[in-house]
Amino acid sequence: MKSTHRRAQGFTLIEVMVAIMILAVIGAASAVVLSNMIDANRTSERRHEALQALQFALLTLDRDVRQMVVRPVRAVPEERRHYYLTNDGALIDSDSGGLAFVRAGWTNPQQMLPRSELQPVSYRIRDEILQRVSQPFVDDASGEAQIQNLLDGVTELEVRFLFRGQEVERWELQHSLPDLVILTMDTKEFGVIERWLLVSGAKAENIP
Repeated sequence: MKSTHRRAQGFTLIEVMVAIMILAVIGAASAVVLSNMIDANRTSERRHEALQALQFALLTLDRDVRQMVVRPVRAVPEERRHYYLTNDGALIDSDSGGLAFVRAGWTNPQQMLPRSELQPVSYRIRDEILQRVSQPFVDDASGEAQIQNLLDGVTELEVRFLFRGQEVERWELQHSLPDLVILTMDTKEFGVIERWLLVSGAKAENIP
């Protein structure tokens, strides 16, 4: 009876090297795909956060502008007291344009706080950041200003006005408010953004 010897067959060195190369290619491709997915997710999250910041900034601006009031400011020189707003960036220490006015609706339940419900606010650009600056008192500039950073990457801010159907580049009209505030921002993330904001024009001469 003859015994048969079965020779165990294995992979040749060339086959092993080819398999390793294929696995390396697949691994490298997978790594690239995964890296791209992670980068895309980070970009999406960053853009989503930037969009939320933009929406919040515009909502804040819209709220303040709608509550803009006709209110003389006794803390400024007498000849300027009846200019109820300004878009002169130099006056509010802005790198590019700006907007300053007095708004109503600053909540003070049952007059518990030693202030009125009026609040002077300004919007300015500092180091490419859109800031909202508010003061505690209309007629006293000695209080500590509150600075709120609203939006990063704003390189330019331009404010114009619409009054009785005419566009006004700089507000120099006494005893009145514009009908609309036209806001244009140049942003790194979203490009040029323009918003037309409605002014309510509520009078506040008799509000303390």
